[in-house]
Amino acid sequence: MTTTRLIVLIFISTSICTIQVPAQETKLGDVSDGNRSTPVHLIDLYDEEGSLIRPGDEPMLPFSTRQTCLPCHDYHKISSGWHFNAANPDVPPGRRGQPWILADRTTATQLPLSYRNWTGAYQPDDLGITPLQFIQRFGRHMPGGSIGDDEERQAPENVMRWWVSGKLEVNCLSCHDAEQGHDQAEFDTQIRKQNFRWSASATSGFATVRGSAKDMPDNYSIYGSLLDDGRKIPPSVAYDKTRFNTQGKVLFNIVRQVPNERCYFCHSTKIITDESERWEFDEDVHLVAGMKCVDCHRNGLDHDMVRGYEGEAEEYDKPGAATLTCKGCHLGEDLSESPSAGRLGAPIPKHVGIPPVHFRKLTCTSCHSGPWPEENAYNIKTSRAHALGTHRVNRSDEALPHILAPVFVEQEDGKIAPHKMFWPAFWAQVEGGAVKPLDPEIVRPVAANFVERDTLGTGDWPDLTEQKIVAIMRGLVEGDSTLTPAYIAGGKLYSMTESGGLSAEDHPVAEPYSWAFAHDVRPARQSLGIRSCGDCHASDSPFYFAKIGIDTPVASQNGTTKIMVDFQDTSSFYARLFGLSFLFRPALKIIVLAASAVLIMILFIYLLRGFSLFLQSNRD
Repeated sequence: MTTTRLIVLIFISTSICTIQVPAQETKLGDVSDGNRSTPVHLIDLYDEEGSLIRPGDEPMLPFSTRQTCLPCHDYHKISSGWHFNAANPDVPPGRRGQPWILADRTTATQLPLSYRNWTGAYQPDDLGITPLQFIQRFGRHMPGGSIGDDEERQAPENVMRWWVSGKLEVNCLSCHDAEQGHDQAEFDTQIRKQNFRWSASATSGFATVRGSAKDMPDNYSIYGSLLDDGRKIPPSVAYDKTRFNTQGKVLFNIVRQVPNERCYFCHSTKIITDESERWEFDEDVHLVAGMKCVDCHRNGLDHDMVRGYEGEAEEYDKPGAATLTCKGCHLGEDLSESPSAGRLGAPIPKHVGIPPVHFRKLTCTSCHSGPWPEENAYNIKTSRAHALGTHRVNRSDEALPHILAPVFVEQEDGKIAPHKMFWPAFWAQVEGGAVKPLDPEIVRPVAANFVERDTLGTGDWPDLTEQKIVAIMRGLVEGDSTLTPAYIAGGKLYSMTESGGLSAEDHPVAEPYSWAFAHDVRPARQSLGIRSCGDCHASDSPFYFAKIGIDTPVASQNGTTKIMVDFQDTSSFYARLFGLSFLFRPALKIIVLAASAVLIMILFIYLLRGFSLFLQSNRD
């Protein structure tokens, strides 16, 4: 009877609570009252359990961005934004973008990875890479959230490690912290130590983190544990007590408009030339003019940021994004009910003398973005691909992965756009015609026996001969007799023949991976075609005929190239023939003008004769 009564009381109390708890209301910081100034963020710190953090707490815990920001902001809605939703299968992948590139010199690997369903990129899960492993490798340039904050994606074998490391929550400070002492490179340091729950605190300008969760046993507790090894330091945080006011609150320098410096940490590009000094290169013209990245790449509370490519507005049903493309901002949208061109003072180009076919076949960025094309495509390094800005960056210009730009590639919409490109290289298992990449961790123990050490630390390709490829394949088969190994590099798939030799064939999985880019935008006086049509249509124009190196570690294929036109829907013969026509056009214009002058003279002579005959007939 007592038990039954207790159950009834619990049910009633639960029902009452359910009835009385109102629906989720819009929070204080999620809707503007119309004032354009930035609110002051003098706030309490909360740990991951929602407990207040005060100076002198023991143990002192790192603040949680979720719990600290939650009183005023809808964390769940924010965490569904573009920077955090890659692993959500319900989110359309959008135009193909830069993947995470798994680069490993020992196994001669540079493999495109993405949780988005982009053609040519592989899901980390397909290689057996767990979210924990993925974050440790690439979390350096992630703003938290996504797979780092999703318990459902945690691999069972890593559950205990997640308890020790904590979740990698959305780090609001990665973008919105304008404090001078903010150090995003420290985020990478903490990620490598598996100090996920401490990472946001470490980047702030008022906290110091020591120790490593990676060194702690699976049963370690942040609330106190005895360690068998005194040399291992447990993770801990110490706050600058002077930052707490008399009420225990901390002042954050939070800004609504994300500073360009925050964007640059993850989105920088280095062009490798003989003169690679920073002062020799100019910033994007929009930034030089005083704009911010977020003036175009805007978002609402959902943080679903506008990427800015044509067709995005229709693809994601975001009409407001239409005027945030190059065309929408500078030329306006035809369907707009009111004038939309010239946003933020954007000049409206006249494009005098340019045949309309160019606007059907080319994106704006083809003429206006990236480095001026030369005889050979540039080698470049990017923040996400090469860990730029972190303490562990390899500053060598030869370090993997090897990315080329600009490469003018025809997009799915039929327009040519400048792309960044690299040639995938990886070991794989062939099953019934399907090629499945192997995790480099599986290959490394075997490959290390045949690949020379990188004693100079260049991070460049190893010298991989065909004999070494066969030897590595045999080693893999010895370790797993069910394996049918293959190696993909430089546009070819290599496999062992029955006689023990090596065969090579062109294969779709070996095709280069490329993604369009829009920055840095050059001044209008440096756009393609500014000098003459020959900028693109000369018989040796880089737009069509620049050399694109086929990047591969396979010694027998070194030095092979393609030309730019190979990545466009046209033939090199047609491009050269059309280019030759420009050699005769000046002469043709002279001939036409001369012929026109002769015709005019003949007509004038006949006109005079006719007038003379008319006068003579009148006299008669």
